[in-house]
Amino acid sequence: MMKRFTLFALSVLPLFAFAQNKEGRIIFQETIKLEIQLSEGQEHMAAMMPTSQSFDMALLFNEQASLYQNHETEAAAHAAGAEWTGGDENATVRMVIQRPENQVYQDLKAKKKVESRDFLGKRFLIQDELKAYQWKLSGEQQTILGYPCFKAEHRDSNRVIVAWFTPQIPVSSGPDNFGQLPGMILSVDIDGGKRTIAATEVVLGESQEGKIEKPSKGKKVTQAEFDQIQAEKMKEMGAEEGGGGTFMIKIRN
Repeated sequence: MMKRFTLFALSVLPLFAFAQNKEGRIIFQETIKLEIQLSEGQEHMAAMMPTSQSFDMALLFNEQASLYQNHETEAAAHAAGAEWTGGDENATVRMVIQRPENQVYQDLKAKKKVESRDFLGKRFLIQDELKAYQWKLSGEQQTILGYPCFKAEHRDSNRVIVAWFTPQIPVSSGPDNFGQLPGMILSVDIDGGKRTIAATEVVLGESQEGKIEKPSKGKKVTQAEFDQIQAEKMKEMGAEEGGGGTFMIKIRN
């Protein structure tokens, strides 16, 4: 009797572990390159400017949905914005880059998304279908945080996206809007490092009941409508988001 019970327990254990891998929390570090465009006569300021900005994000997930948002320990820093000061005896440059409180909710069953984005002090609620990435698997492998990962690539007219996903976490999601692969995405590289998102911590089996809530506040728009609003306002301000998520800032005399 004891022998039969032991065999049963051993056979159930892998199934239990597999089920645990479908719910949890992943911390990502997201880095965006900054490209500063200076007017003529300001070239000497180039060395004073920051080249990138990094921040921590959290992905809460289960089989039904995922929520990507500011990491709770970073909330205060994001609210205040990132400040950078540099210079020499002749000039000092002070730059403050505000990091808004954004959320990306993915409905994995319905293949829809809801994003809450704060843009120039106004909140938008973007409701649309999940982007249908045309992933191509290459067969390349690497290990990330102890998880075997496989390489997938998406190319379109605007950018090249390289993602690394692990089937050991059998949830078709990932950071930001990324997903729709046979496993959780743990790393994303856009346009050769212009924007990167890399997992720094994985916590599996942690219940997300009541934590993955769909955003509901903001002006309702589609993704196309929001993109148009964003492009027009950034152009007016002399700043724009470059390909791959690179943030370009133009400084004029």
